[in-house]
Amino acid sequence: MVRERIFIAGLGLIGGSLAKAFKKCGYEIHAYDVNKSAVEKAICEGIVKEKIEDLDEAEDEYAFSFICVPVLESIPILGKLSSKIKNGIITDVGSTKTQICQFAIKHKISNFIGGHPMAGTEKIGYDYSFDSLFNGAYYFITPSNLNRKEDIEKLKKLLQSIGCRVEEIDFELHDKITGVISHLPHVVSAGLVNMLSSNEIYCKFAGGGFKDITRISSSSPKMWADISISNKNVLLELIEAYIELLKNFKLSLQNENYNQIYSYFEKAKLIRDKIVSDRK
Repeated sequence: MVRERIFIAGLGLIGGSLAKAFKKCGYEIHAYDVNKSAVEKAICEGIVKEKIEDLDEAEDEYAFSFICVPVLESIPILGKLSSKIKNGIITDVGSTKTQICQFAIKHKISNFIGGHPMAGTEKIGYDYSFDSLFNGAYYFITPSNLNRKEDIEKLKKLLQSIGCRVEEIDFELHDKITGVISHLPHVVSAGLVNMLSSNEIYCKFAGGGFKDITRISSSSPKMWADISISNKNVLLELIEAYIELLKNFKLSLQNENYNQIYSYFEKAKLIRDKIVSDRK
């Protein structure tokens, strides 16, 4: 027996993986993507039941609608969907939440609940999506005072059904957290890779350690440009703090202060080891 219908706007890695996970749970999936071939492939695979050609065609027939596009494109899509979908829950998967949540509050879109799965890979597109991507992953939701408690609980239960560890959090705090643990690391990773461009011989000998620390630089440039702009104020503060950290290390190195240099690496090891230990 088919359960409720779910609409997914954007069938890339995250949208495609949600579609596959929800399909596995028995939901009927309808999808929209500017890349028509992604939706057609999902239909051929039996994941998507129906293709939506234009968002203006969306009807108020979905229990849940997921916006799975780069963050700067999410707000216009929310504007369109909220004019059509009044009964079901609308949510998104963007890495920043403040802008879209403030938009929803300003326009009194009471059936929108911000969301962000802390899951993904460096790969891009539907071809790399898989139904177990969210197993054990944290999934932030960022409700506002406009949302009904029953809608928040419905969304939580849906996400838990595909293996997510759901965390309810304030949208501004969310952007500070993801700025530290996700957005700044992507900026730093890209910077390390861009340093190789000064000499081809660096690329030749870049080995396992370098590839591990810079794996995330293979992610979508469009997605990360959007995230950077969307979380601009938080990122600017973090970049300043990181520069200060490097300046202090540079000073320790110039002065050959062994104890401070040792402490720099020791502190990092202790924190990193605790993170790994806590997740086992």
